[in-house]
Amino acid sequence: MKSVKILAVLLAVCLLAGSAYSAEHKIGHLSKVNMTSEEFTKFSDNDVSKGKTAIFTAGQPYPMTHVFYDSLMAMQMALNAGEVDAISLPEDVAEYLMRLNDGYKIVSIVRTLPSTLSFGFRKDDDPAMRNKFNEALMSMKADGTLAILREKYIAEPGLDEPEPVEFGVYENIDKKIKVAVTGDLPPIDFVAADGKPAGFNTAVLAEIARRLKVNVELVNIESGARAAALASGRVDAVFWFQFQKGADKQADVPEGVVLSESYYGWNEVLNIGKK
Repeated sequence: MKSVKILAVLLAVCLLAGSAYSAEHKIGHLSKVNMTSEEFTKFSDNDVSKGKTAIFTAGQPYPMTHVFYDSLMAMQMALNAGEVDAISLPEDVAEYLMRLNDGYKIVSIVRTLPSTLSFGFRKDDDPAMRNKFNEALMSMKADGTLAILREKYIAEPGLDEPEPVEFGVYENIDKKIKVAVTGDLPPIDFVAADGKPAGFNTAVLAEIARRLKVNVELVNIESGARAAALASGRVDAVFWFQFQKGADKQADVPEGVVLSESYYGWNEVLNIGKK
């Protein structure tokens, strides 16, 4: 897929230099929790001007307006309707969608400060479970389990739909952890057509549950409802993705949310549009 991406960008440079890429483009994103689309536009423009973000297109970075959507489905509908020129997604997610839909193409590649995946917990809750999650994640990094799951659920070529993930049922444990799944970052965060979560995040959670011997209930939500679902107590934890706003500052983490150790990350996103 890497070679396909390079060829696509080279083709864009050859065909689109001096065309509409000098005009403002609307780019769709999954909603941020702590930032409006207007604020994100200013933040992104500032990063470009300071050289923190490299945008690889035909020529110089073109002006962009960022539009937020609460779900991947809403973003794709907006793209198909012409409301935005492209949608912005992590490299692995964009490549997965392009593999399933030959009507998509790469518009630009953006390299920026790292974005990461963690589990989000309520800050005021007992930290015991969060600490146990951290211990499990660290052991999974050390023994290679995370790398194996990444290869199986993300990197494996030609994978059209991630395999279903089975959770164990553990006896004599009263507490059940409710964890929110969005399905908005396939194949990382994925919900199958029958409504059952699968993919990388779910596989990571199933392994944590096995190591901790804790029962898990998965709750499907949209990305835009992450903070509300956690704050209201509807769920106990959320697969949380956030981007880095500065060298030591994470953006998009509300005051009442505390994160586990990160277990996956990227510093390149693809803006994909219609052919």
